Amino acid sequence: MNDSPDARKKDRQAAALLASASIIVAFAIYWSLEIQAVREMLELAYG
Repeated sequence: MNDSPDARKKDRQAAALLASASIIVAFAIYWSLEIQAVREMLELAYG
């Protein structure tokens, strides 16, 4: 294999971008579900 340093750097950047995007999406999904659960509990508590 003849991987240049630039190719390895781009691969690492792409992997970091993918990992970061995955974490951000998971964070957004988690908090949207938490907010939905809180709204349901408040609706049950106060009608």
